[in-house]
Amino acid sequence: MNYLAIFFILFTLVKGDYTDGGWKIYHRAPLYTVACAQIIGKNALYFKETDTLGWCNLDNQPAVGTMAHALTLTNSTKAIDYFVNDCNKINPDGFTMDDFKAAFDNATKYLVANASAEPGFNITLPFNKPVAIKQAKIDAAINSSVSRYQNMNYGSIFGLVLSGYWFFLIILSGIWRLMAFMTPSFVKKFSGSLSNKVRKYITLPALFGKKHNDYFYIFGVFPVLIPTRWESIMLGVYWILVLAFNVCDFHHNVGNTIWVLQSAEMGRKIADRTGYMVIFMYPTLVLFAGRNNFLQLFSGWSYSRFILIHKWIARAVTLLSLVHAVGMTYNGKGIGVGKYEARNAKPYVRWGYVAFIAMALMLVQAMNVLRKSRYEIFVAIHVILAVFVLIGSWIHVSEDLLTPIYYSAAAVWVFDRVVRIGRLMAFGIRKAKIQLIADETLKVTVKRPSYWKPFAGAHAYVHIFRPSCFWQSHPFTIVDEVSEQNTITFYLKVKGGMTHGLYQYLKKQPNQTSEIPISVEGPYGHRLPLSRYDSQIFISSGNGIPGLYEEAKQLVQKKTSNLNMKFIWIIRHYKSIEWFYQELVNLEHPSVDVEIYITNGSAGVHKFWDDSSSDLNSNSEKNSEELNNEKTEEIESIIGELKSKLSHIKFIEQRPNMNDLLSKEIEQANNGTIAISTCCHTSIDDDIRRSLVNNLDKSQNRIDLYDQIQVW
Repeated sequence: MNYLAIFFILFTLVKGDYTDGGWKIYHRAPLYTVACAQIIGKNALYFKETDTLGWCNLDNQPAVGTMAHALTLTNSTKAIDYFVNDCNKINPDGFTMDDFKAAFDNATKYLVANASAEPGFNITLPFNKPVAIKQAKIDAAINSSVSRYQNMNYGSIFGLVLSGYWFFLIILSGIWRLMAFMTPSFVKKFSGSLSNKVRKYITLPALFGKKHNDYFYIFGVFPVLIPTRWESIMLGVYWILVLAFNVCDFHHNVGNTIWVLQSAEMGRKIADRTGYMVIFMYPTLVLFAGRNNFLQLFSGWSYSRFILIHKWIARAVTLLSLVHAVGMTYNGKGIGVGKYEARNAKPYVRWGYVAFIAMALMLVQAMNVLRKSRYEIFVAIHVILAVFVLIGSWIHVSEDLLTPIYYSAAAVWVFDRVVRIGRLMAFGIRKAKIQLIADETLKVTVKRPSYWKPFAGAHAYVHIFRPSCFWQSHPFTIVDEVSEQNTITFYLKVKGGMTHGLYQYLKKQPNQTSEIPISVEGPYGHRLPLSRYDSQIFISSGNGIPGLYEEAKQLVQKKTSNLNMKFIWIIRHYKSIEWFYQELVNLEHPSVDVEIYITNGSAGVHKFWDDSSSDLNSNSEKNSEELNNEKTEEIESIIGELKSKLSHIKFIEQRPNMNDLLSKEIEQANNGTIAISTCCHTSIDDDIRRSLVNNLDKSQNRIDLYDQIQVW
């Protein structure tokens, strides 16, 4: 899979110079010619648009001579050299410095100070005498043109810097990740009190309080996700740059020769600056939203972090687009009567409005309060609106020949879709055994192609082909079966939407099991350098255990000596053990300490490990309540037998105190390096993060948190 294709597109975008119009970095020398042509045009017409040679036409000496005199007044030899070289390129008979000087000398004999005072003068017809432009007007024209086009340069450069800012951070993260794998001893050196303080106060904690992956509710109604402190710093610097780039170096040119009114001038400069910035931010915006973002593999950043950045780039793009529209409104109104209305009548402007309205709708539609309730509908609408943004923006810049930049954005989007389809085709459509276990989890078992290789901690998007959910895909951690070759398993927590529909269906099937065609898009994710640490602590809750189990299993297989592992699983009821029983059996190892915390008793527990199962989970509400609140002798017997079969596991019937737990584990690590890998319910996950921050000072060695929950 050629991930470098996207990098090549972005590289050519930065490197490109569309000389036949479109984007370029404007230099002063050619701008002097532009300024002179603009101010000469206000005094006289020398050729029609059909004259391809224009100011370089040696047969039109009044035109060449007037330009020669104007450029000479600029006192810029670079401007004259540029003009001569440029004319030499387009003139079939050539154009030399001698031609330039001869035209200057010839024009000197016939210069007129005021073309409009000459007999028969008509501004719409070519004039036959060279015109002497005053030095003050030349200077004003140069200042006006240089200021205008330099401002466009700023827009391009600032837009590239804003995208490059994220690439810079990603490169730093990628280098650190590479070092963690290749030279773990070097990474271990970044420990001690200073390193711990940096992570304690900057890189690890939530922005404030403890909430990060768990939703924080504004006014008790609007859920928002709070970034970590480090993510907040990254975003804060980004927005400081956005603000700084949009307020710096704006100034009014007195005697502006392009715009008469200051409002028209400043409106257009603001619009150009923001417009160019948006254009160059757009490919990064699209890239960060894709599943097949190669930067995930390089940086080690989670998909949820890229989505977080994608959201804030989208907000910046929408805000700058609004400022661009306001600036163009001031410009159109300030130019003269009818300009604003004439401009709005053009298709490129109307499509600009379409793009902006679609952007604004996407921001509203992407609010957590709306997205959480109907995620699949959100995705469908979001994609449709994104298409309108892309098409509208594409058409909006077409008259300025800036569409190549949107080609790259479209290519990134199409590439992601093509790869996703390719991944599905590589896996194929296969019959999967889907079973409802413990009335809470769907176990999906399917044969995989031999060339389709998952890795520890990998996840994939599962497409289940049933009428109610065939268009949906959701990410689940992959468990590679040991007992069955080329077989993978997914454990799906029964919630709403797709899983609830499957739950209702399987409840009516024999043994609550059915064979259903599925396809798998993946594997996604990246490997973690857990084996480079002296100790590993895995903490999971509920259905977060499969990924950590795969990592622990692989670690046991690879690191047979000097292994020091703690594996913790937090569940509500004993019955949850049923759907992960065999994997828990496989976790038995002398160097692996396994603990299971049961927080809410024995509701629904039954003997599931042989054919003489005695199901105590009655269908009656009364019986269920009794089983949850009364530990009968039979329940005690079943739990006792379960514990004996899993004798390598310590069962603790209480909610864990994460602060005490991590404090104890850090002290027992004998000052070795520790990797803490977590995949828990959001509130537990946030509690682990805060507890680790509180206990970092208890070790002088490096302790790293690998938070694997994905929330966006």
